[in-house]
Amino acid sequence: MDGHAAKTNESTFPSFVDLDNFLTKHDSNFIWLLVATILSCGWIIYLTYYNSRNIGLILTLIINRLYKDGYIHIGSFSFSVLSGKVMFRDVYYINQDMSIRIQDGFLIFRWWKMYNPKQKQHDPKAETRLYVTVNGFEFHVYNRTDLYARLQETFGLEPTLQRPKKDEERGREDRNKTLESVNIKAESQDPSSSWRSLIPVIKVNISTGRLAFGNHYLPQTLCMNFEDACLTYATKPPSSHLDQYMHIVKGSLENVRVMLVPSPRYLGMQNDEPPRLMGEGFVVMQSNDVDIYYYQDEPGKLMHQESGEEAETSSEDDKLQDLPPCWGLDIVCGKGTDFNYGPWADRQRDCLWKFFLPADYQAMKATEVAQPGKPRQIQAFELRMNIIADATIDLLFTKNRETNAIHVNVGAGSYLEVNIPMTVGENGYSPTIKGQLLHVDTTSSMQYRTLLEAEMLAFHVIASYPRVWNMPQSWQCEIEVYKATYHFIYAQKSFFTDLIQDWASDSAPDIYSFVPYSWKFKILFHQFEMIWAANQHNWIDCSTKQQENVYLAACGETLNIDFTLPFNEFVPTTCHTRFSLKAEDTDMRLSLPECHPSRCPLLTLAKDYQNMKLPPDMFMPGENQGAPPPKAAKSRWRNITRAESGWVDCWSVPNFLLIIDYTWHPIYPQKADEQLKQSFSEMEESMLSALRPPEHTSVAHTSASAPHSRATTDPSELPPDKLHVEMEMSPDSQIILYGPLLRALISIKVPKFLL
Repeated sequence: MDGHAAKTNESTFPSFVDLDNFLTKHDSNFIWLLVATILSCGWIIYLTYYNSRNIGLILTLIINRLYKDGYIHIGSFSFSVLSGKVMFRDVYYINQDMSIRIQDGFLIFRWWKMYNPKQKQHDPKAETRLYVTVNGFEFHVYNRTDLYARLQETFGLEPTLQRPKKDEERGREDRNKTLESVNIKAESQDPSSSWRSLIPVIKVNISTGRLAFGNHYLPQTLCMNFEDACLTYATKPPSSHLDQYMHIVKGSLENVRVMLVPSPRYLGMQNDEPPRLMGEGFVVMQSNDVDIYYYQDEPGKLMHQESGEEAETSSEDDKLQDLPPCWGLDIVCGKGTDFNYGPWADRQRDCLWKFFLPADYQAMKATEVAQPGKPRQIQAFELRMNIIADATIDLLFTKNRETNAIHVNVGAGSYLEVNIPMTVGENGYSPTIKGQLLHVDTTSSMQYRTLLEAEMLAFHVIASYPRVWNMPQSWQCEIEVYKATYHFIYAQKSFFTDLIQDWASDSAPDIYSFVPYSWKFKILFHQFEMIWAANQHNWIDCSTKQQENVYLAACGETLNIDFTLPFNEFVPTTCHTRFSLKAEDTDMRLSLPECHPSRCPLLTLAKDYQNMKLPPDMFMPGENQGAPPPKAAKSRWRNITRAESGWVDCWSVPNFLLIIDYTWHPIYPQKADEQLKQSFSEMEESMLSALRPPEHTSVAHTSASAPHSRATTDPSELPPDKLHVEMEMSPDSQIILYGPLLRALISIKVPKFLL
């Protein structure tokens, strides 16, 4: 057995001598075999680990040698002809204004698909040839070099930023004019010549993405993060036959968060703290899933301008087809949608707006009407946001480093529309904002949380900007509320005053940046209830269930509130505002809690009065006693103030008008004024006074503050504010005086305590 195994091993594994004899016999050499094996292994290792990186380095050097307006880096690059796949890693593009970074990704071009040049043009459901997958996408905008260079030129400052040379701009304009004069319409002549016929649909998949706007000169950076995004680009027929085609990008994003994040390496002082921190920063908006639909018409060339007779004879369909090119973005928010805003977030928005869109303080030029042969003009950009699930809106503000909030729950079907004009008329331009909130349920952070309940709240804001930056601006805000129930306590006055003070600017007025403007508000309630807590001794029960409060309610069919807030003068001595309140079919109702000793007598009196009450027409002389009784009054909407819940009618007013003229003396911040009045030695003395001995401190403090010490002011010597009230009621008003009603009217005053 051993001998047989030895023979088997010898026959299976040749010795070195046998291998050398075999190579010699076949005119070969073992050294060359070993070298070939090592080179093959090295080549495989190179192709696996280093070839793509070297190709990326070579492409980086070649591209940056040819392209001078930025820096492009490609970490690794590889491709496969058989599968049509191109892979890349560590790709980023950086210039003076922005940066684009991609961690890794690949591109697949399905070259094996049959190409049909006669396929339906601009079909968004066409077959996909190009598919792109990206992981770790980041787009960061941190500067506006060209815009600031133009501002330097406008203000006559020393140029420190590079701009394209004027000769190059003139040459570019000449080339554009030459191309326009040729008037070649390649797509209309040969649709197959366009790349869109070869690649009609492009699909892009981004695993994680981030969009950022800001730099280290701004305290906060606006960031938008999302996890998975599936986007599809295609073209379809335009909305007007005068245009070429429409670009569309549609897709869905998951776990979207829009945040205000503190900028790293910020150079200034960070004194303004956000009211709430959620993760990396302040979350402005978040949603579990968001669908987007972006569309933009490719403008066609204006052939001719219709005369008046042609415009009259043209049909309505032709007029609809002659609409200007469309441009807009539709956003649909799904489940888990939350919005957070407030004075602090608005200040950060204003800071970002002033940096990326600085004002040039120049009069805007009216947009010229497009001439025949020129591209048609896009008139406006339309943004629409729809909410298809329940969402929340939080309005946050700070008082004495304590966060206060107004929490709003809205239902599915709410939407927001923003229209931003892209042209300027003779009178300027007017952007508009409108929308509606359904099933509104509003609470506050006060101990008495209930605030507003409404079936629908619609709003419409129109802003009018003149062509001259410091000419008067007009802002109009119209709000319509349907089936609303508002719960009021006097402590809400201080609550909303704190909100306004946090929102208002505490800086001294500046004539160089002053812009006159006025706000016109029109608030219309359809079927409303306004409920006041009227407990004795200013006591209010804030428990969530079975509140033992006395309530007075004003219920009506319509309530119209009009007032204007004028800010047309710079530092006026007095400000005047006129409030107009008009109500129709208004009733006052009273409700007593079950523990109140007068509840049962009140309900008994009200029931007996309703049974004994007769129509006034039956007591008038000369009337036919056999006439039929008058028709029953139309039932009115009631949400909380229902008779079966213990509410009693006390006062009925068919028409009610209240006019309030309020004239007050505004108080302006004086901190900056006092600091300017002090000399450098006085400021130094005040800062070093704490380090001086006590005897010198009092003298130094007296000498330093003596010239600027203010005499005590007696408030009775100041000119008074004026409040003029006019109230008008229709003559057929009816009031029923109950004892608890008089006590409740007296108790409606400033509640000093909330329990």
